[in-house]
Amino acid sequence: MSYTDNILNVYDTNLISEELFQEIVLLPYQFTRTDNVPTKDNPNLELDGMYWTHQLYNFTPIDDPDYWQNAGIQGSENQLYLDILTYLETKIPNLPPRDHLYSSYVNVLRYGNSPGIHVDAPYFVEDNRTILVYLNPVWNPQWGGETIFFDDDLDCRRAIQPRAGRVVVFDGRIPHTGRTSTIKFLYNRYVLAYKYMTPETRQKLFTDHEMNNKPPVMDKGIVGFDPNTVKTIWEKMCYVK
Repeated sequence: MSYTDNILNVYDTNLISEELFQEIVLLPYQFTRTDNVPTKDNPNLELDGMYWTHQLYNFTPIDDPDYWQNAGIQGSENQLYLDILTYLETKIPNLPPRDHLYSSYVNVLRYGNSPGIHVDAPYFVEDNRTILVYLNPVWNPQWGGETIFFDDDLDCRRAIQPRAGRVVVFDGRIPHTGRTSTIKFLYNRYVLAYKYMTPETRQKLFTDHEMNNKPPVMDKGIVGFDPNTVKTIWEKMCYVK
């Protein structure tokens, strides 16, 4: 597999069953947010996150254990994400190798949450991919909940409905966000995420100070976002303004 594949691809599968969905629903979730409220000094500060999440797996390379308090492997030790990944590897072409997987979690959105536009990888890291798996066994377009992908001007370029078993594989440098459901659906929207990066690059992100000295915010207040990089990615997919 090369990281030139699956820049933004959608696949529909028969993964979801009521039994699997119940396992997802019964996972313990934590509410994730930043509690810094807007002030007169920083009136544009937003509340980041504001959704429920369950961390299944996360690996942080160790540079300085005294500095990286969360270094090593964390997660719930629930094997569900591996069972689902085994299925995906038989259905989705050109997935990254398993030893490139560094994070997996379930996010839960419901009406009234407010996730922000973000990228999953900094603009200078080409060897990355994110996989999203939509877990609700039934979804109606009237319920909203799309994943929105944005271009270099942060204009919406593509909206993907969270149909049952739908899988999206994409370059994490593309700005995106998950939209919450409409008032027509006052329950939970569940999505499982897998994040990949070559081990060498991920190690460098924590240990290579020259790499870490690259500007973390390029434009519009989104960490790791670079308009020129995003424009090039969309052009590769023949999305030209």
